[in-house]
Amino acid sequence: MITSLNICNFKCFERLDVDFGQLTLLTGFNSGGKSSALQPLLLLAQAMRAGGFPVKKFPLNGKFVRLGSVGDVIPMGSRSEAVDFTVSTKTESRRWTLRARPGERSLSFSSSSGQTHEGGDDQSVFSSLRRLSFIGAVRQATPDDYPVPDLDSGARDVGADGRYAAFEYNRFADEAVLEERRHSDSGGHTVRKVIDEWMSWLFPGAGVNVQFFSHLSLLNLQFRTSEFGEWRRPANVGYGYSYAFPIVVALVTARVGQTIVIDSPEAHLHPRAQSRMGWLLAKFAQAGVQVVVESHSDHVLNGMRLAVHDGALNHQLIKVIFFAGEMGAAKVFPLIVDKDGGINRWPEGFFDQMEHDLSRL
Repeated sequence: MITSLNICNFKCFERLDVDFGQLTLLTGFNSGGKSSALQPLLLLAQAMRAGGFPVKKFPLNGKFVRLGSVGDVIPMGSRSEAVDFTVSTKTESRRWTLRARPGERSLSFSSSSGQTHEGGDDQSVFSSLRRLSFIGAVRQATPDDYPVPDLDSGARDVGADGRYAAFEYNRFADEAVLEERRHSDSGGHTVRKVIDEWMSWLFPGAGVNVQFFSHLSLLNLQFRTSEFGEWRRPANVGYGYSYAFPIVVALVTARVGQTIVIDSPEAHLHPRAQSRMGWLLAKFAQAGVQVVVESHSDHVLNGMRLAVHDGALNHQLIKVIFFAGEMGAAKVFPLIVDKDGGINRWPEGFFDQMEHDLSRL
């Protein structure tokens, strides 16, 4: 998995060091730097996926990120026209220095260096970035049909907006799922059955059905809201089902060691489903998928903490990072989750709004 990221001279950060766990939660104020802390990983990953090796151009606008032009990513007042990213895994560290030329919409390769430790190629930084997948905050909610990818990148990827979730579901429907990824009450072992059971856990009674029309290269997705209910179009069951479905598909079909970055997994979910989503993300982190989450939901956080409390996730595998700065003033606080799911400190602004509101009431 990706163990750390070092950022120099990028957006609001003169310098930032981020340590990742098997499960990492980034939270904090709006415009506090959460997204900016993840965008270098996404920028590098989209460049690795788009071209061969070595990569000479790193587009600022692609499938994972849309950052505008060079003027949008170099800190105001910076004297340098270069950005520096260092990504590390357990077996390798790789540093990229990328030149930022005014007016351009990509960063140009300047130099790279790295140190390789004991381990195979499948554990390299390059391999980890190429396999990384991203699910954004804005997803395709209620289309009538879902597309087939034009090219197979080799990564198991539902798409940043979830558009390939139905394809990935159909592609791996009959593949066996590792036991540690199955629902605790599960009798099923295939992708199709396990996804159904996790969806039903999030939304009691829910079911999924996908039909593939090969002559059109399109897939039709349907949900039901009770065990014996009618199959319905996504538009007729609410956004929560359609927003959660790509996440569940990505987790169940992910390769061991694959990194999945998820923005706002709580979107359109009832508080109970938000908490269960947090627990689910933790469950899959324990099962070998690296999960990196950006979220504003205290329910998602508490679901993760409950997973630690329940023994579904080793507390040493989770990292929580609080971004306390506002309007680009970066202030970053790593927090520690103990073996009972407790948190070592609660900085001002860290999921304390309910207490403030209730004290007034």
